[in-house]
Amino acid sequence: MASKSAVRTKRSSKPAKKPSRPASAKAAKTAARTSVSAKSTKSPARAPTAARAPSAPARPRPRSGNGQDFQIERLHQVALQATNLDAAVNFYRDVLGLRFIARYDPPGLAFFDMGGFRLLLSATASGATLYFRVVDIDDAVKSLKKRGVSFLHPPSMIHRDETGEFGKKGVEEWMAFFKDPSGNILALTERR
Repeated sequence: MASKSAVRTKRSSKPAKKPSRPASAKAAKTAARTSVSAKSTKSPARAPTAARAPSAPARPRPRSGNGQDFQIERLHQVALQATNLDAAVNFYRDVLGLRFIARYDPPGLAFFDMGGFRLLLSATASGATLYFRVVDIDDAVKSLKKRGVSFLHPPSMIHRDETGEFGKKGVEEWMAFFKDPSGNILALTERR
């Protein structure tokens, strides 16, 4: 029969447990598993690109019946010109009762929630700008360029939501602007 000290030695010779991952790595792994299990078998996953962190979960590639490479998810934001921002904020918040999100001075921007999309008031806005949310802005820009659309600048990060005012903290908003045939400004937007 083995002595108690020999038993203690055997127990202590077991390999130590692996150190636990930081909470963010665990959350990313859980999100990846959830994303994979929630996918339909009909929509294949897109492989991560070099521009994205390798631990980010793959997003399903949208499918459409008419051969499009991308799909607009929904209206994201509308920008309206406000010649007097104070008066405009008072009107939209106090008169119309829209939920005020934030104001940035400078450059003189005010944001309101309109039940799932945003209203942006700005002295520098054109008559109106439509922002279309897409799954992958880079793919959408490539696809539209093939169709003859000229972009005013390539996709770039416009804002990183450090405080979580517009949703989850740390999410980046990437946008690319172009014009319609009448000269109206349009934008594609992706939240990363």
